[in-house]
Amino acid sequence: MTAATSVADGETRQVKGGGLISALFRLVKNLVVGTLLCLTPVTAVIVLGWMMRHMRAVSLRRLGLHQASAGLDGRHGWVLGPRGSGFLTRLFGGLWSNVTTGIGGFVSLALATLPFTGLWLVSWWAGWENSFNKGYEQSWVGPAVGLTGVAIGLWVMAYLPMALAHQAAEGRWLALFEIRRVRSLVAYSGWRYLFLAVATTVLALPLFAARGLPAFIEGIVPGFADLPADEVQNIVGMIALAKAGYVFVTLVFLRGWAARIYARAAIADKVAKRPWLVFRLLRLVLLLAIWFGLVAQIYVGQFLNHNWWYWMNHPYLVLPWTV
Repeated sequence: MTAATSVADGETRQVKGGGLISALFRLVKNLVVGTLLCLTPVTAVIVLGWMMRHMRAVSLRRLGLHQASAGLDGRHGWVLGPRGSGFLTRLFGGLWSNVTTGIGGFVSLALATLPFTGLWLVSWWAGWENSFNKGYEQSWVGPAVGLTGVAIGLWVMAYLPMALAHQAAEGRWLALFEIRRVRSLVAYSGWRYLFLAVATTVLALPLFAARGLPAFIEGIVPGFADLPADEVQNIVGMIALAKAGYVFVTLVFLRGWAARIYARAAIADKVAKRPWLVFRLLRLVLLLAIWFGLVAQIYVGQFLNHNWWYWMNHPYLVLPWTV
């Protein structure tokens, strides 16, 4: 399945089919609205909520559960609520669900990632570059704090995609922290969970490259610094839109994939034998190594662009906000 196909599946349909024109309309609508909402941190909460509702719909379909019996809207739109509901619910029910689900997802993700993103930020603020180059007596402090954050971050990242899928499927705030249940699901996820980590790290590379654009823009667009202010703003705006569109499309793909892995693992957890410990340990080591690739992108990218909030939010980890 491609990322574009996943975006086309962005709204769960009560009746299969619907025609090529309506499918194309949904694809374009989801792409345009999702891209624009990824441009600010506030509206990115709505995108997060929409994606979690999409994840829940995908999980339930894979688990063979009907949406009505699970209390899920037939469609998870951006603004409108389900047909047949009250006036206000029909008019704003989708938006309300996206906001409340997004806030719940953001709170859980922020709490889960803060222990390592906070350490990264502190290590940078304390003078990572200076201490790494032994610029003062306590030169070990910056790297030690930063590397502690890396160690914590790798474990959290290995846990996070399945945990978010679990919270989305359960529809409960803070279900992400049901550690025993999530660990069991990871154990039954097979190699697919490993491939998801590889795809996430690889798909993050263009975002890493975009972090270096301010430093290398003169080489890409000769005479950029001498352009009129309005032309500069146009170029910056086009780059921001391109990044937002890329993040939205790839995240819908990755979140949908995580939801399908979650559903498979939930079924296997009931009918299959627990995988051997050796297999689980090997996969864990590989998972940590793969996620280190994303951590490396974040660190190297920070040397290219020093904005402090880059430490606290990566679009593939917390909010789908492209800064």
